[in-house]
Amino acid sequence: MQALKFEKTGSLDGLSLVNIDKPILRPGEALVRVRAAGINGSDAAGILGMLPFVTTPRIPGRDFSGEVVEALDASGASSQEWIGAEVWGTGSERGFTSDGTFSQYVTVPIAALSRKPTSLDHSRAGSMTLPWLCAWITVDTLANVKEGDNVIIIGARGGIGSAAAQLCNERGARIFGTYTSLAKATPPSYITPIEIGSKNAIREAIAKAGLQNKIDVLLDCAGYEQPFNDALFTMTPNGTGRVVVMAVHAKDGLFPISMRTFYTKALTLKGMLSSILGPLEVKEVLDDLAKKIDSGVLEGPKEVNEVDMKNMDTVKGALQEILTRASHVRSVIIP
Repeated sequence: MQALKFEKTGSLDGLSLVNIDKPILRPGEALVRVRAAGINGSDAAGILGMLPFVTTPRIPGRDFSGEVVEALDASGASSQEWIGAEVWGTGSERGFTSDGTFSQYVTVPIAALSRKPTSLDHSRAGSMTLPWLCAWITVDTLANVKEGDNVIIIGARGGIGSAAAQLCNERGARIFGTYTSLAKATPPSYITPIEIGSKNAIREAIAKAGLQNKIDVLLDCAGYEQPFNDALFTMTPNGTGRVVVMAVHAKDGLFPISMRTFYTKALTLKGMLSSILGPLEVKEVLDDLAKKIDSGVLEGPKEVNEVDMKNMDTVKGALQEILTRASHVRSVIIP
């Protein structure tokens, strides 16, 4: 089979198209023919050596959508139950310490298989699993967003931010979302948009809405110093404010935080790590998302950029683009 692989970290030029043997199934596993594999910032970061836990040699990729072509039950006998099923998945250590989804085939524990939404094709389904998993962990597990909460999402146009906005809306929260520019953006009706056009754009917008000191939740999906500290200023001072961070733009991972604002508002800060959920927990999240997408409660992506795995220049360009957040349209590898 064909796959994208790197022998050592440090440069996107180290990624190459290789011919390798298909994975050998163990009892309790399924072999999935990958039809689309979402490109995430963590994929590029792993190749570049920005994530110290990535081991080499490695096939990158965490997201996938495809169909089951082979499966073995717990005894090692062939199992027909899932053959032909269209499935999607993400998460765990796949692409970091075990081989990932930028490949024609990938193995998945049968117990962790999740049927993709029937209303989405493979490209759209494969583009959204990790961003939506991260959004779900952020909104549900970490921030515990509730009905009536006032929420600010920094980076509301991105993959995680836009998914988090849908989940917050489903829970009945009031949502403010930041945008670098509104010139080409069309925010959904449930987001009050804030264009980052000045140093204090967020606090000015929140004050105009009459909600200064009344923001319950801050979700930072972008990782820039100025908007983060500007948003902190708007949060509730009663000890219930929750801040969740899942990105940092600086290469060294550092930026100053206004600790005086932080402690005088008695805020709680948490970091989002997608691998905190195990394979069975990820399956539960994806199963729930699939039902809500097919029922129309949640909406999948309208547009996806398909990248031929054999075109290395295009592959590297897409990895560079996701790392620099140069496009709001997500890309998928097509093996």
